[in-house]
Amino acid sequence: MQTNFLICMLVKCICLLCTVIALSACSSVVQPSCSTTRSAAVVYIVSQGWHLEIGIPVEELDENMSIYRKIFPGAHVIMFGYGKKTFFVAPVATVNEYILGPFPGPAAIQVVGLSVMPTEAYPPADTVMLSLTPHGVQALSAFIWNDLVKDVSGKPQMLAPSNQPNGLFYAAQSEYTLFHTCNTWVADALHDAGLPVSGNNVIFSNQVITRIAEAAEEQCDALR
Repeated sequence: MQTNFLICMLVKCICLLCTVIALSACSSVVQPSCSTTRSAAVVYIVSQGWHLEIGIPVEELDENMSIYRKIFPGAHVIMFGYGKKTFFVAPVATVNEYILGPFPGPAAIQVVGLSVMPTEAYPPADTVMLSLTPHGVQALSAFIWNDLVKDVSGKPQMLAPSNQPNGLFYAAQSEYTLFHTCNTWVADALHDAGLPVSGNNVIFSNQVITRIAEAAEEQCDALR
């Protein structure tokens, strides 16, 4: 009975993985019909198909997170992405690793320092910008800081360099699960920042993108 259950769960995970790949291939960021005022505090959301990341201008990082100004001198925006540690940090080489990807496990946070704006580093069509209140700026930094594992000196615990230039992996407090992925992590971070974006009942990146697009349109409507 237990063997049948495990086989059933494995089949479901394989089917889910195929669905993720199929949906990520056609997902894209829906751009709002207006531009956010750059004088306001902002957050960038970048879609990389199946994976979402958050970009925060260095001047908006709070006191704790300002450590990344020293780690990435000359950076204008710091990108944060979340993923399963064994799947995210090490290159995926086999089909078995893809199959095991959705299973629960320790998580990692990739941090990348950009010397240009996200719209210059990534396709503009895959990047959206949202305004934040002063409270939202603090809450967003706090969300990420609280999920970073700290070493004995109180600094974020680095795991390894990433395969991106000016990128590092750090250990995360939270665990990666099928229902707590890079996409739900981004949605929860934005929700903590006071934006009408929720990580409830979402798994795929296009589900979060839809909610982000709706939030962007609401901000546009307020400017009209």
